[in-house]
Amino acid sequence: MSKFYRILRHEILRNNYILGNHRGFKISPFAAGMKKVLVSKTLGAPSSSTNLKEVLNEKIPLYYDLIREFRDEHSSSVIGQITVDDLYSGLSGVDTTVRETSEINAHSGIMYRGLTMPEIVKLLPLRGNYPSPESVFWLLLTGDIPTEVQTAALVSDWENRRERQRFSLNEARNFLLPLPKHLGPTTKLSLLLAAFDFDDKKSRSGIRGAAMSCTHWESMYEDSMDVLAIFPAIVGLVKNPDSFRNTRDSGDSVDCLMESLKKNSQEKLTVQSSTEDLLRLIILLNAYLQLDEAGGVPSSHISQIMGSCQYSPRKALAAGFLALGNEPVTGTLPQCMNFQEKVQRLLGAHRKEDILRGIVSAFMKNPSSFPGYRTSNFCDPRFLLLQEFANKINNASLHPDVQISIDISNVLQTISAPDAPRLVPEMNSLAAPLLKSNGLYDMEFNQTVICMARSMGLLASIIWSRIINLPVENPNSRSTHAYIESLRNR
Repeated sequence: MSKFYRILRHEILRNNYILGNHRGFKISPFAAGMKKVLVSKTLGAPSSSTNLKEVLNEKIPLYYDLIREFRDEHSSSVIGQITVDDLYSGLSGVDTTVRETSEINAHSGIMYRGLTMPEIVKLLPLRGNYPSPESVFWLLLTGDIPTEVQTAALVSDWENRRERQRFSLNEARNFLLPLPKHLGPTTKLSLLLAAFDFDDKKSRSGIRGAAMSCTHWESMYEDSMDVLAIFPAIVGLVKNPDSFRNTRDSGDSVDCLMESLKKNSQEKLTVQSSTEDLLRLIILLNAYLQLDEAGGVPSSHISQIMGSCQYSPRKALAAGFLALGNEPVTGTLPQCMNFQEKVQRLLGAHRKEDILRGIVSAFMKNPSSFPGYRTSNFCDPRFLLLQEFANKINNASLHPDVQISIDISNVLQTISAPDAPRLVPEMNSLAAPLLKSNGLYDMEFNQTVICMARSMGLLASIIWSRIINLPVENPNSRSTHAYIESLRNR
């Protein structure tokens, strides 16, 4: 067996990686009893350094070796084929790009660094009852399951970066205030990110020849870390720029996000004790870059291309977030919530299963009017994790909005044939009512929380694109007539 395949089959094991409780984090019950943990497909033993940049520097030479050997052995190998139909269907499902951080598995759905969503929830260090965004980003960027101490070190790093960027928030507020009131939260977020990149280190480094090309990723890394650190405050600023107040910098990203929302909401934000757990789970479930199973996440693709074109990470995110308003194609948070409310009105106060079955059967005749659901052989694991969360925090009875979502899912199981592709619920069909039941009623604004999550996967991938020097995608374009002539001449 070649060395390349031996490398790919190498199992990365960590011995006793849990180092104990630290700064509010606690050990996952699943991981606490494990002596060895299979963490991911990343090469090399998990690093013991608490400095994320140092850990990344340890991983880079291994990836260089992997890619060099892969290309030497398989440079002329054919990965796939492109048909005429593929050209006119957006190359959907065609393997054409490299993404190091996340991928789609036909049986397990979205995976981060080779780990399924349930595995990630079980293995990552916990803050409250779910992993913090910082631990998720560590996994995405390095492929390692971070220890408690490593996660706390990244939390501390982002705290310090927030403190250094406090001055820019007042200027950002002055930028937002004159904007038309009808602009949606995601549009305001995109404008703000595009306008405020004056402190980006990338503009002062390699792009102008001040550094060697092999170090360009370091500037992208520093700028990305600054963006991720201040994102919770930016979300609070977008929520209500009229009376924005700075908040404390301590805690993980969700701690800061919650305080920012409480202090900067125009209405009195009434949240439950479970809200922070819910936000951590939703951020974890949305930190992917890949096209989703429903087909199509153009915002991710747009941001990736912008990053490859040497734009600052803020501009790359801004461009992608403008497309996020219509994602996923099977139903955004606002669309899913509107659908749930429509079903509630049709049900009235009866709440009988036979009535709900009739309503669901009627909507199934036109799947486009059934947002939050898609045809698949298996249920979205992210929906199942949210359902587990809902059952865990509501031992007595579920919130009516949450209950109707689960009831629809149960009815679909009884209507569909067991062995055939069936209509199954997606994450947003339950995320929307869960957010509403936890005091976050504005679904348009809740899209900015999805942006916060997506930014982690986007920036981790852009950093790796700079590390391995991926070129900008530059495929040939030809007219239909030119394609017809080329096939006739074969």
